Amino acid sequence: MRFSQFSSAVLASCLSHASVASSKATAPKCSIDVDVAIIGGGSGGINAAIQLKDAGAKVVVIEKQSQIGGHAETYVNPETKIPANIGVVLFQGTDVVKKYFARLGVATVGTNPAATPQESKSYDFSLGIPIPAQNASAAAASQQIIAAAIQAYSQNVLSKYPWVDQGYFVPEPVPKELTLPFGQFAQQYNFSALLPVISQFNWYPGNISTIPALYGIKSLGPGLVSSIAGEFLASASGDTRSLYRAAATELGDSVLLDSSILHVQREQKKGYAKTSGVTVVVKQPNQAPKTIRARKLLIAIPPTLENVGDFDLSDSERKLLSKFSALGYLAGVADIPGLDVSLQNVGALTPFNTPVIPGSNGFYSSGSPNQFLLGVAFDNTDYTIADAEAIVRKELATLAAVGAVPADAAKTVTFPYISNHAPYNVRVSAKEIAHGFYGKLLALEGSRNTYWTGAAFAGHNSGAIWTWNEGTVVPALKKDLGL
Repeated sequence: MRFSQFSSAVLASCLSHASVASSKATAPKCSIDVDVAIIGGGSGGINAAIQLKDAGAKVVVIEKQSQIGGHAETYVNPETKIPANIGVVLFQGTDVVKKYFARLGVATVGTNPAATPQESKSYDFSLGIPIPAQNASAAAASQQIIAAAIQAYSQNVLSKYPWVDQGYFVPEPVPKELTLPFGQFAQQYNFSALLPVISQFNWYPGNISTIPALYGIKSLGPGLVSSIAGEFLASASGDTRSLYRAAATELGDSVLLDSSILHVQREQKKGYAKTSGVTVVVKQPNQAPKTIRARKLLIAIPPTLENVGDFDLSDSERKLLSKFSALGYLAGVADIPGLDVSLQNVGALTPFNTPVIPGSNGFYSSGSPNQFLLGVAFDNTDYTIADAEAIVRKELATLAAVGAVPADAAKTVTFPYISNHAPYNVRVSAKEIAHGFYGKLLALEGSRNTYWTGAAFAGHNSGAIWTWNEGTVVPALKKDLGL
């Protein structure tokens, strides 16, 4: 059997309880019955919710922010009305992505920044060194080198690991080469020329020369290779969030925004007999706590102990998830008065010319005067938004000293929109990969009435996450629910 319909009538009841609670010391709790409770309204959670809804399941999405969409954020300039997409700008042009946009009725356009790059100047932001543009013959030679590297990579690596875009289906025993530093692995297979490209399209992937090869390969799966060679997809409206507005309309009251999780219990006990089911208690501002009873739980947030440590983790789950560490990343818009050209950060002295970290990848025109997209990266999550803004000001001061930006740029810069996307690229060490971490992680699927999705299980790419949902998570949930 399936639980009863989750409808606006239930929410209306909860809201009426909340209004009564304002005049009483103790607020009554509202109970909601669903098939699947989904923790996290980002790319993975919302995609799974739509698929499960289409399969006939009753779902509820629990989201701590005031909107769904996770890293897909948009700043709209109040004067020009031009949207600037923050975090998620492009999508791979795969069938899974096309199908999802079509399902939500959101029109797309094809685009390829690799084929038609934005006019920009290049500097080492940490040293203030200008990086001369290539002349036509040098640029053509570089393109030939990259094309040869893509061919070598496709033939020698992707053919060997065809599961790259499907999830972390790492073979057992784990091939030793997947734990090698990615720079060494790339040299072994003759595609070193691709490492700056991988870093550019996956900002921030970590130190591209030293991350385990597994993560380097996951950063350049077949979907991304085909999109670089062909085209990416973007929302036809120019606003990435149009996808999530359509999803919000589709899901309606089954999304609980601004929610704090008070309690998670994934196994119920009556006497000595266990019964299947999950209980999640959530709190929203100015409302009574809601008790959600679900047949299954889907966790779609980064599975770090900071995020899920207060859930009812078993000792083995806690030990496994404690192996994760993460990088830091902030995305936003910087208003730099007087700057009229995009600037790319190129490391003059770093391996593969990647930017010095902590640092930004560049200042790229958002379409509105003086406003530039930026992404500031860290090798850990121990920082603040103020730290990121200080790094940008330091970079601007360095650039001003060589005339790349107005002399007062470091003082006049403002940040109309900036958002912290940590924990980003949640990963484990090469040693843990070698010891079969991902086999153990995938074994969590379905255990204790719980399924897992998101970048830690699929890769930091919306298309890869939706492929993971469509190929693994949703079919398993449907089977478990008898749908």
